[in-house]
Amino acid sequence: MSDSATSTETSERLVLLIAHNKAEQELCRNAILSQSHLYGVETATSAEESLAKLQTGRFDVVVMDYELPDNIDGQLVQTLHDAVPHCPIIVITSVDSPDLALKILLSGASDYLPKITEYQKFLPRSITTNLQRAMLLENLRETYQRVEQSSRDEALLNRLIISIHGSLDLADIVDKAVQSLSSELKISRAIICLTSDPTSSIRIVRQLTPEHLEAMSEKSILFSQYHDLLLDVGERRPLVVMQDDTFAFAKDVRAELIQFQILSMIMVPLVYRGRLMGLLHLDQCDYARCWTVSEINLLTRIANQLSIAISQARLYQIVETQSTSIDKLTELCSQLSTVVNSTREITERNESREKVRVQLSTREIEVLRNVAAGLSNREIAETLHITEGTTEVHVSRLRKKLNLGSRAALVRYAYENHLC
Repeated sequence: MSDSATSTETSERLVLLIAHNKAEQELCRNAILSQSHLYGVETATSAEESLAKLQTGRFDVVVMDYELPDNIDGQLVQTLHDAVPHCPIIVITSVDSPDLALKILLSGASDYLPKITEYQKFLPRSITTNLQRAMLLENLRETYQRVEQSSRDEALLNRLIISIHGSLDLADIVDKAVQSLSSELKISRAIICLTSDPTSSIRIVRQLTPEHLEAMSEKSILFSQYHDLLLDVGERRPLVVMQDDTFAFAKDVRAELIQFQILSMIMVPLVYRGRLMGLLHLDQCDYARCWTVSEINLLTRIANQLSIAISQARLYQIVETQSTSIDKLTELCSQLSTVVNSTREITERNESREKVRVQLSTREIEVLRNVAAGLSNREIAETLHITEGTTEVHVSRLRKKLNLGSRAALVRYAYENHLC
C-alpha cells in the first residue's frame, strides 16, 4: 500500500489538491503532510478529475491551482463551489492581484494564496484556519436551522392550541385537531381514539383518511396492541414504526401495515393528569417518513394540549347535564309547590266551612248565605219559605253566636269563611 493511500485512510481531515504541475503538486502535498498528521491528501491534475473525486463527498477542503489548463476564465472555482458549497476552497495563483483575489473570492473561494517565495509553508495554516471557519459556519447554520424549526414548531403549536381550545364541544375539538394535523404535517391519515377509562376498549372518535386509502377500524390490532403496551409499561411514550422494522411490535402489526399501505406511522398517548385517555395516530402512505426528534417532541406537546381540551369538554358535558337536571328539578319543585298551595287553600276553605257548620245549624247557614247575598229579611223568608219573624229570629241568633254587631259584619264573616 502506498504512503498516499495510508495517509488518507488514517487522517482525520482529507484535502483534495488540484495542480497540473507535478513538481508544485508534490511540493504542496509534502508541506501539508509534514506539518500536520491530521491531514490526508489526494491529488487531481485537471478540473474533470477533481469534479469526479468531489462527487464521493469525502473531502473536507479543496486546494486548487488557479493556472490549470482547463480552468477556462477561472470558472472552475464557481463550479467547485456549486458542487460542494460548504467545503472551503483555497486558491493558489502566481498572479498577486487585488482584482483577481476579489474575483476568486466572489466566485466562492474561501481563501487566496499567492505563489510568493515558499508559499507552500503557509498552506497548512490556511487549511486549518479555513476548516475552523467552515466548522463555525456549519454550527451557525445548524443553530439557525434549529431556531427556525423551533419557531415553526411553536407557531404550529399555537395555531393548534387556538383551534382546539376554541370550543367545549368534544366532536368539534377532535374534528379540528385531525384537520389541522393533516394539513399542517402533510400526513396520509390522522386518527384520534379515546377510552372511557384506561382499562376499557379503545374506540375511534374521528378519522381523516383520503378517498384512495382504506379507512381503519377501531378493531385494528394497531390500536389494541399499542393500548395494551401503554397499560403494561410505566412510561407512556410515542411509538414510531416503519413497515420494514424488525422489533416485536412491528412484526406483530406488519400485516396491517401492509393492508393499509402504511410505510411509517407514529402513535402518541393522550394522557391527562396521569390518566390514559386514548391515543393519536398519524401515518404516511406515500413515502417512508422518518419522524424526527423535533416532530416527536412537537406531537407530544400537541397530544398534551389535546388531552386537556378533551378533558375540559367532557367536564363541560357533565356540568351541562347536571345543570339541565337541576333546571328540570327546579321546575318540578315549582309545580309541586303550586299544587301544595292549591291543596292548602282548599283545605283551609273546607276547614273554615266545617268550623262554621259546628257552630251554626243548617238553617242558620242558609240564612247567613242569603244575608251575604244582600237579601232583606222578607226576601230571605220568601226564599226559604219561612215567616219574616222567623227570619229575624235567625239573624238575631247569628249575631249572638258569632258575636257580631251588625248585618254588614255577618256579610264579611260569610265571605271570610267561604260560605258564598
